[in-house]
Amino acid sequence: MAAAAKGADMSTPWGQLLMVGLPGPELDATARWLIQELQVGGIILFRRNIVGLEQVADLVRACQEAALAASGYPLWVAVDQEGGPVQRLQPPFPQVPAARSLGAAARPEVVAEAAQRVGAALRSLGINMNLAPVLDVPRSPDCPLWERGYGSQPEQVAALGLAAIQGYRAGGVLPVAKHFPGLGTTRLDSHLDLPTADPGQEERQRDLLPFQRAIAGGVPGIMVAHLVVPAWDDLPASLSAVAVTQELRQRLGFTGLICTDDLEMGAIRRRWSMAQAATLAVAAGQDLLLICEQPQLMEEALAALAANPDLEEILSATRRRVLAQKRVWLAP
Repeated sequence: MAAAAKGADMSTPWGQLLMVGLPGPELDATARWLIQELQVGGIILFRRNIVGLEQVADLVRACQEAALAASGYPLWVAVDQEGGPVQRLQPPFPQVPAARSLGAAARPEVVAEAAQRVGAALRSLGINMNLAPVLDVPRSPDCPLWERGYGSQPEQVAALGLAAIQGYRAGGVLPVAKHFPGLGTTRLDSHLDLPTADPGQEERQRDLLPFQRAIAGGVPGIMVAHLVVPAWDDLPASLSAVAVTQELRQRLGFTGLICTDDLEMGAIRRRWSMAQAATLAVAAGQDLLLICEQPQLMEEALAALAANPDLEEILSATRRRVLAQKRVWLAP
């Protein structure tokens, strides 16, 4: 692995703030290094990590054993199992239609039952976090979230999204609603570049309503989008203290886990180094930083945090919050 940044104290346990992707379907040398040396707080599974259901369960079990031996804390184990086009686990794992299809036909109780079924199946594999549901309110088929959203009416999205949240919780996994503050008016995919949403206060409230309802309903996790809201900040919401701390924490009153979208997406990497992005995200108030592909970037992020004395107070408070959530959700 690349050498840590000069002067960085890599023994400082800020790794609990990272949720990372693994290279493949086994606990190989790189995966073991991430878990035992960097002591990351969580892992996220992609298709490259999945061969079959028994293999996934074995991989998760091996990762958890390595984490407990290294740090004494279990891992968040996350996956994007939304339904429709975004389902990392394939049959015989339970499959769910796309959110838009559900929004066109399903009642909230049907959505809740499907989410509970998926949540229980995830939990049986050792997966404890689902990065779902999508609470964006896509306005047109040009929006990259069109199929992944429950519909174009905020009340409908709020009702079905809350039903999914309740279902996942009943199934035993922590749901993470996404992508705050809402990508519904965008046409640019943040995987490629940085979108901007400046729809005016009334339209912005349409995007925020599902998140407000989810918070009132007890959603335990929210993912923040790589999206510039000019009325708030020049930075993307994922790196903005206005979006994360002032709007989400203080104005909307959210007290659960907040995570970034993947910091390797084009929206971020075309403009900021990983060290810059990680520093801005933590300063903004993020709890978990998603870095899903390159191990050297995970190390770069951790080195930047460990080497920055100005962040020490924030990092300590954030780590306490993350570990407190682990004690609630991941207790044996």
